[in-house]
Amino acid sequence: MKGFMRSLLLGCSLFFSLFSWAQMAPLEAMNMAGLQRSLGQIIAKDYMMIGSGVKVDAAARQRDESIALFENHHQQLKDYASNDEIRASLAKVDALWLEYKPLITAQPDKAQAPVVLATAEKLVKECQQTTDLFEKHNGDAASHSINRSGWNRVLTQRTAMFYMARAWGVTAPNLDADFNASVAEFGTIMQELQTSTAPNPEIAEALRKTDAKWQFASKALSAKDFVPTIVAINADSMFRQLNLMTRLYAGLTADSL
Repeated sequence: MKGFMRSLLLGCSLFFSLFSWAQMAPLEAMNMAGLQRSLGQIIAKDYMMIGSGVKVDAAARQRDESIALFENHHQQLKDYASNDEIRASLAKVDALWLEYKPLITAQPDKAQAPVVLATAEKLVKECQQTTDLFEKHNGDAASHSINRSGWNRVLTQRTAMFYMARAWGVTAPNLDADFNASVAEFGTIMQELQTSTAPNPEIAEALRKTDAKWQFASKALSAKDFVPTIVAINADSMFRQLNLMTRLYAGLTADSL
């Protein structure tokens, strides 16, 4: 778990040793906006793990670190926001976060889990809107690749979030359908990225490694019996790999694609 957060923090600070907040590189801002989607899902996944007794101490640490990182990033994005449309979207994220944080910092309760999932869904949708606005503002192919690759980064945690809720026995509308849709969407985006010409050998290798990890992880997701510990480990391993790949895209100029 410490390796997970070190990798996450490294990915988030790609340019911060060189630039102040106001001077953040456009592709790093894009990457950071996209990462907010993942953090909201990680927190909900950890809530389900704590409630169901899966890797409780590690999940609690990851939840608390992810909350702090979300709030830190949100403030940086507000400082960086370059137009009214992005600022308005971030204001909506603010409002949703005020609704979400008390839920996910409370003692996990299976009866409250559907509310956590529903609020996580609202948050990820608004964070996606913010990410799309950053892509629109940047207007380059690299930003699109960061958005798509970064969404698969989200899906590693989104799929695990739904899986943990199902393993815990949570009753929530469309839970099975949402889980299956997330699994299918991951495969679709992987195929999309693989059929596009990789802009450099490092990204081609990252795609190959990601696909290999996915082939392994999908077996656990489709196993007859629930194996939440294995799924949690696989999800974080996949996240690290996709975080690396998205960082590689963030290091490219538009002319590289």
